[in-house]
Amino acid sequence: MSSQDYPLLEALRSPSQVRGMDTELLYRLADETRSFIIDSVTRTGGHLGAGLGVVELTLALFAEYRFNDYDKLVWDVGHQCYPHKILTGRMEQFPSLRQWQGMSGFPDPAESPYDTVKTGHGGTSISTATGLALAWRGQPEEADRKAVAVIGDGSLQEGNAYEALNHGGTYRDMNLVVVLNDNNMGISPSVGAMSKYLSRVRSSTWLNDRLHALQRAIVQIPGVGEAVEDVLQRWYHSFQGVIPQHAMGIIFEELGFFYYGPIDGHDIEALRDAFRATRWMNRPVLIHAVTQKGRGYKDDVPEDTCYHAAPGTVKPAAPAVEYAGQGGPSFTSAFADKAIELAERDERIVVLTAAMLEGTGLKKFDKLFPERCLDVGMAEQHAVSLAAGLVLGGKRPICAIYSTFLQRAYDQLFQEVALQNLPVVFCLDRGGLVGADGATHNGVFDIAYLRCLPNFTLMAPRDTIELGRCMELAVGHDGPTAIRFPRGSGMHPDRCLPSRPFAIGEGERVADGEDGAIVAYGPMVYAALEVREQVRRDSGHVLAVVDARFAKPLDEQTILAEVERQPVVFTLEDHVLAGGFGSAVSELVQSKLRQRASRICQLAIPDVYIDHGVRAEQLASVGLGVEQLSRRVLDRLGDGESRVRLLRPSNRP
Repeated sequence: MSSQDYPLLEALRSPSQVRGMDTELLYRLADETRSFIIDSVTRTGGHLGAGLGVVELTLALFAEYRFNDYDKLVWDVGHQCYPHKILTGRMEQFPSLRQWQGMSGFPDPAESPYDTVKTGHGGTSISTATGLALAWRGQPEEADRKAVAVIGDGSLQEGNAYEALNHGGTYRDMNLVVVLNDNNMGISPSVGAMSKYLSRVRSSTWLNDRLHALQRAIVQIPGVGEAVEDVLQRWYHSFQGVIPQHAMGIIFEELGFFYYGPIDGHDIEALRDAFRATRWMNRPVLIHAVTQKGRGYKDDVPEDTCYHAAPGTVKPAAPAVEYAGQGGPSFTSAFADKAIELAERDERIVVLTAAMLEGTGLKKFDKLFPERCLDVGMAEQHAVSLAAGLVLGGKRPICAIYSTFLQRAYDQLFQEVALQNLPVVFCLDRGGLVGADGATHNGVFDIAYLRCLPNFTLMAPRDTIELGRCMELAVGHDGPTAIRFPRGSGMHPDRCLPSRPFAIGEGERVADGEDGAIVAYGPMVYAALEVREQVRRDSGHVLAVVDARFAKPLDEQTILAEVERQPVVFTLEDHVLAGGFGSAVSELVQSKLRQRASRICQLAIPDVYIDHGVRAEQLASVGLGVEQLSRRVLDRLGDGESRVRLLRPSNRP
């Protein structure tokens, strides 16, 4: 890429310059921005589709509002923000997009004052913007200041968005602007009644266009323009109520918002007209812009996911695996295959996901069992409560939700599932550090937030073979279970440890040793085995390795036996230290073998948020890479000063 390719972008020194551009220049800038995103993101990888769909919308926003120093902009589902980042001085950082110590793929105030909040989950923007607008409400010096939320890419399905609309619309004197980026998509096509309603609205533009042309003319009449315009609005809303096929925005109007739209989200002049026409309104406004996700990138090629994310062609120099032998099938694929197998054997099996049909691998399940595969949209709270209802109706639901997204349904986990002791199987994909998506998507809190709930069983398979065994066990268990597994590939089948059936609460000693033990949870078992070999090479110490399999209930007999016989026991997990697997082991030892409690050494993620990067880099940064773990183990064993093999005699293998 050269400056000759993007002369307007290269000349842009401040987003305020956009305010002085005419329409023709803005379209040229839009073409450069779109071209730059395609060129850059197809190299680095990243969320390609959403940003391409909001190029003109972003330019129109910056052309009509004074962001940072006056107005505030809140992006929902942060991966819409690539054009925003380009306009706000981060074009040169795009080669480092989503890489370790590089630019985030989501808004981040640490990068720029134009990023109001750090966000990656959907449905939150209207609440945040409402808070900003309420904070300014009633202050004369803030009379014209606007809080603008851009929601879309499936987020309007999220319950939080409706709660915010319901509350925000009650204030008729608040400067809140909600821009609905309606691309009929999330990661996959949007689902549900609201999506169908918006589809009807998109096709009903004739009356709306005539209304706004008349509105612009009437409001210019001196003395009476605004009064007549208000009468026109009330007449129009009544007209909408009796002619349902032209019911554009009735839902939003009834919630208290002035509705403007639908308009072409790629028509810069129409967008600017909308922002100008509503700028003077001291009330909540919703502007409905219809956009095309992935616009400009292979428009002639059908694509279910609209190029939501591009894999990238330039790979980071960091190692791609965390332990030797990794590179087998993905946990996600293995989960989906096992779900199909279980469904073929048991007609009660139903799977649920929340706008993640593609991400959880369930598209192939949906093709085979469309009536037994429920995508509820971006609505995790509903998914969990729905699963509880399915159990009460005689089904055995498997609820596939990313670990980080299940946090959004915590009350439902407690009340609808755990309190009732219902056999819902939660398969938590993206458990642990997830790589390029970073802090908002790392699934490093699930053990802590589930372990404290009575009735829950928590397990983590070490590889894809054991994932199948965990799922078999879970669907036959009469209580709620959660199976945690990471993003990406597992152990290659040829390198997997031998697997045998096991019962709930049963771990396994997979390697012998007398100088200490590592009790590992999930795929970190293989990291523990590699640490064992490195420690033996460097010092001669031989460690036992235990695959715990369960964080609740613990295999008390196996763990306590190791604590009794070993000088030190390390717990190892890809989860935060507080409340995690190691905490559970420490609590057990404190209650049963208090005099041995000092033998426990917890190896986990410290009390920090971990930013984006290759997963191996993330692990290394918190001391959980194999090299770092080996040094930490040697330090605890008393051989931390030696970085070469100690040739002390040993008759151990």
